[in-house]
Amino acid sequence: MRCAALGFWLAGLAWTQVPPNHPPVGDAGRRQAASRLTESVTPDGAGARPAGPIPRRNFIDEFIFGKMERDGIPHAPLASDADFCRRAHLDLTGRIPEPSALEAFVASTDPGKRDKLIDQLVASSAYVAKWTYWFGDLAGTNSNRIGTDGRNLFYRYIYDSLHMDRPYDELAGELLTASAGSNWYAGPASYLARWVVIGNTCADTVHEDTSDEIAVHAYRHFLGINLQCVSCHDGARHLEKINLWLADRKRAQLWQQAAFFGRTRVLRRVEIATDRDEYSIDDKGPGYQANARSVVRLPRGGQGMVEPVFLLTGERPQPGKPLRQELARMITSHPQFARATVNIFWAELMGVGIVDPPWEFDLGRMDPAKPPPAPWTVQATHPELLEALAQDFRQNGYSLRRLFQRIARSGAYQLSSRFPGQWKDSYAPYYARKFARRLTAEELHDAMVLASGLTTPIPIRGTDLRVRFATETRSPEDFRPFKDASFFLEIFGQPNRDFSERSNEGSISQAILLMNSPFVREKIRAGPGSHLAKLLDQQPALGDDQITAELYLRYLARPPTPEELAMARDAIRPHRRRGFEDLQWVLANKLEFLFNY
Repeated sequence: MRCAALGFWLAGLAWTQVPPNHPPVGDAGRRQAASRLTESVTPDGAGARPAGPIPRRNFIDEFIFGKMERDGIPHAPLASDADFCRRAHLDLTGRIPEPSALEAFVASTDPGKRDKLIDQLVASSAYVAKWTYWFGDLAGTNSNRIGTDGRNLFYRYIYDSLHMDRPYDELAGELLTASAGSNWYAGPASYLARWVVIGNTCADTVHEDTSDEIAVHAYRHFLGINLQCVSCHDGARHLEKINLWLADRKRAQLWQQAAFFGRTRVLRRVEIATDRDEYSIDDKGPGYQANARSVVRLPRGGQGMVEPVFLLTGERPQPGKPLRQELARMITSHPQFARATVNIFWAELMGVGIVDPPWEFDLGRMDPAKPPPAPWTVQATHPELLEALAQDFRQNGYSLRRLFQRIARSGAYQLSSRFPGQWKDSYAPYYARKFARRLTAEELHDAMVLASGLTTPIPIRGTDLRVRFATETRSPEDFRPFKDASFFLEIFGQPNRDFSERSNEGSISQAILLMNSPFVREKIRAGPGSHLAKLLDQQPALGDDQITAELYLRYLARPPTPEELAMARDAIRPHRRRGFEDLQWVLANKLEFLFNY
């Protein structure tokens, strides 16, 4: 066993130290969990530089540091150049930086180098691939639901939209209003087709249930409001301790949202073949009946045809206008659309949302001028910042690229995860340090590929394409031919987009896989084409210390300490090639590799 040969290196290995990550109940749950996880996995803050004044780079910093200053809350210093470079690469592109790029960034004396790096990353194909994959997770697109052709076309549609930085309100509107003779030939149509509800046979699409599902997901994705509970029952006597605003909503109001899709038929193309997940979408449906059957929810028990009414304003569609176009207009023009969008991506870059979880807005607790009754508090940690971000998003044409740049350029984003002094959970709502996060399953896979240099081309189902990285695949199904890699991804929380949800929590299974999975064993070998083999075979020959330093840069984005260098020499001395493979195994098991700081 490698761990027996390298027992002296156990300190700092991921499998020995990953703490439990089960957030407690309540608004502060995920924030508190992120705070404690960061404190557990971050290198000792005693080595961090003193936290001097942080230059306020944009309006984000005015709100974040202004609030800390007002309340006397200490904060971490800025992250080092190396930490920032790795963080920005992972957050914006899902990939670790190449050592040459990292060294050039750290060596640069250009005062604007961080802004330039951010601009470079959001203009890269890796950025587009990461966030296209993210949207695939959001929409739950897979072959089992929308067919392989529909899945691939949806990916292409989102990829092109992000590449061109299409205004997000336009993108959301197209997803809600798409019509098609087949979702295999119209990219955005698969968003609606994904939520179809099938009854007793393949041809039995349950109209009202499908309308409910589309409405629930549209509100969650584009307004940050979770209507799942009121899709089955009234909020009263169920949600008073969870969501004040939803506690006053009724199930009949959910029907009114679903009624915007009452004329929308999502029909399986059984006239072509009964085994194809292919759907047509048109607006020739009968409307939404309050007494229609349900195969996924409690019986409706209403009467008559339901007329659409927008939940947030009470607005009704204009006579003669297409219902879905009216709903898309109402959603994207409402302030909650921009508010929810910026909060979602703030959570992705900062670890937790200003409102968190970002899909659980309570509109009864949003206004600091009208605070909720005790013991409730205003839900947003920084309500004024949330409004300022939403306003900036609207004023800049709903540009996601500009939003990422705005957040990543802030001093708040660039704080170190190391905190000098004693950290308290009460500092967490202030964003007084950068929260560490474990790499997603796909990021960890791609980090292993980049660090080792060993790539297994992944065929994209239904095409002649082959890709290098997990975030370039169209869905988890593309990994099915690779049993070891697929199992590795699944255990590290990759969802199947059919019924499972993504998880970033730790487990003993992950520890075992990091130590001894076939996937990891393959990547740490000095096989043909690997970076390690190239280093060992390079002419003129590199010294052992040079190779060790290169591997540390690849895996951990830093040079080895003198103590680590001495340990590496001891491990390499008995058998050079095997010793360096063991070193790569150690680095792949380090917390610093597994986490983004």
